[in-house]
Amino acid sequence: MKDNIIANRMRARSIFLQLIIGIVIIAFILNKLDINEIISVLIKTDYLFFILACVSYLFLNIILAGRLNYLLARIGYNTGYPTVFFSHMGGMIVGDITPGRSGYFLTPPILKKNAGTKITDGMACIFAPQGIEFILKVAGAVAAIFYISSRTTISKDLLISVSIGAVLLLVAGILMLIISWHSENMTSRFISKLPFFKRFTEKLSFFKERSIQIKGSLNAILILYLIGWVFAGLQWFYLGKALGIQLPFIAFFLLHPLITILMFVPISPAGLGLMEGGVILVFSLFGILPATALAFSVLVRVSILLVDLIGLKTVLSSLHYSDIIS
Repeated sequence: MKDNIIANRMRARSIFLQLIIGIVIIAFILNKLDINEIISVLIKTDYLFFILACVSYLFLNIILAGRLNYLLARIGYNTGYPTVFFSHMGGMIVGDITPGRSGYFLTPPILKKNAGTKITDGMACIFAPQGIEFILKVAGAVAAIFYISSRTTISKDLLISVSIGAVLLLVAGILMLIISWHSENMTSRFISKLPFFKRFTEKLSFFKERSIQIKGSLNAILILYLIGWVFAGLQWFYLGKALGIQLPFIAFFLLHPLITILMFVPISPAGLGLMEGGVILVFSLFGILPATALAFSVLVRVSILLVDLIGLKTVLSSLHYSDIIS
C-alpha cells in the first residue's frame, strides 16, 4: 500500500511537471502571436461546422469502442456495447490529460469494474491494436509528407519534428506487437519496466494467450482503423470549414496522422504545445496564418474534450476502485 502511495505521488509530480512544460510551450507560442487576432478568429467560428466536427469525432469513438467490443467478443466476453463504449470514453478522457495519451491504457481496469472482464483480457484487446494503429499513423504521416512536398517545399524544422515523433511512435508500435505476439522471456523483462504495464508481468502468459487469440482479427482491426481515420479526417475538415480554411478533405485526411503524432510524444499531456506548434508549422506551408492555425488547434482540443467528457462520470465512479489507482 505504501509503495502504491509513493508511486502515485511520483506519477502526479511527473504529470504536473509535464503540464508545466506544455504550458511553457504554449506561452512561448502566444508570445510570438497576437492574442487579439487569435480571439478574433475564434469569435468568427461557424458553429454548425464545429458541431459537425464533434459529431465526426463521436463517430470515430463509436468505431473504436466497436473494435474493442468486437475483440472482447472474440475472446469470449458478452459485455454489451454500451458498457464498452462508456469504459472506452473513460479511457479517452484520461488520455486527454496524460503524457503520450498513455492514460487510455487505464481502460482495462475500468472495464473490469464495469463489466467484470479480466484486466489482462482487456489489455490484450487494446495493446496490439494500438500498436498497429501507431504503425499505420506513421505510414499516414509519410504519405502526408509526400503530399505536402508535391505542393510546396518542406521545411527542415518540420522534417525534424515529424521524424522524431514518427520514430518514437514506430518504435512504440513495433515493441507493442513484439510484447503481444513474441517470446515471453524477452517481453516479461521489458514490460516490467513500463508504467501502467509492470503490474501485468506476473500475468503475462494470460495476456499473451488472449493477444494471440485476437491476432486472427487483423483484417477487422485494419478495416475499422481506416474507417475511423475517415471520421478523424472529417473532424479536421469540418473544423477547417468552421474557420474558413480552404483545404480539400484529402489534405486534412493526411495531415491528421502527421500532426497528431506529436500528441503521443510524452513530454507534455497529450502533446500540449507540441501539437499546436506542429499545426502552425504545417499550416504555414499552405499559406494559412499562424493565428488561424492556432485557433484551429484550439478547436481540435475543445472538440475532443467536449466529446470525451461523455466518459467523465465513468472515470469519477471508478476513482475509488483499487485497480485504477494501484
